Amino acid sequence: MKIAIIGSFNFHLECIGFLLEIYFNNNTIDIYLKKNIDRYNFCVYYLTMYHFNVIYDSFSEDIINNYDKIFKLTSNDYCLDHKKIISILHLNGASQKRCKSDKFISLTPYVHGDNIYYIMPIYRPILYPLKMCNTVTMIGYYTNNNFDNDTIDFINTNINYHFNFIIWGSPSYPNLNGINNITIFSGIKTNAMHNLINDSKYILSKKYINYDRFSGQLALAISYEKPLIIDIKTKETYKFPGITFNKNYSEVGDLDDIPEEKYNSLKNEIKSLKDSILDNNKTIFNSL
Repeated sequence: MKIAIIGSFNFHLECIGFLLEIYFNNNTIDIYLKKNIDRYNFCVYYLTMYHFNVIYDSFSEDIINNYDKIFKLTSNDYCLDHKKIISILHLNGASQKRCKSDKFISLTPYVHGDNIYYIMPIYRPILYPLKMCNTVTMIGYYTNNNFDNDTIDFINTNINYHFNFIIWGSPSYPNLNGINNITIFSGIKTNAMHNLINDSKYILSKKYINYDRFSGQLALAISYEKPLIIDIKTKETYKFPGITFNKNYSEVGDLDDIPEEKYNSLKNEIKSLKDSILDNNKTIFNSL
């Protein structure tokens, strides 16, 4: 088949990965992007795993007739609008559903409805053995105010662990000043993020997490087969293995107290879940 992926926004390019995972075998994949929007080099990273072409600033109506399936990375992106296009729905709002698409992909169980197909957007990155460094990584939108006393206490309790925060949302993070076992990353390239995740023992899910949309680090945790430190509601909604808390990180306590057997069991659960999700994703895409 001939597959087109289109987008003119400078966000949600991470969604390219799970589409490539579905269609990289025996298909021609062309990605149409607005020039200079891939500032974090997602395509450079994905080209290390998949074969595809990138075409810039060419959103003509010819795409509609020249491809078997067309996916739009964000439903409210009007670079091209047609009922044949399958759009990714990141929020179930009026502006997001205003496009002409007959079918939508949702990345979360929180967004559902007629002609909306839920897909967990994971893929198979290149993994290498964990160096057994005690590292915890958080990724995504998070403000300085989100780093409350409970979060700081949790970081200080786990002084034997280093915390990476690949975050944006505030111009600075003074609440984290004076804490030695953290590093804040801003605007890093995708390949650098890949290395940080690969070297992490856990992915720290957001304590202040939205329950009406998808959080990308959840899919990254499953893709990279990393156990999550995750709140109960999110765990039960997505049915992910993980170390859980109800409201506060401090409920988790000292990560050194988690037995190696439990950690390895979580890893095995994630690997099995990952295979199951990928098989299910292919089934759903075949039905579209």
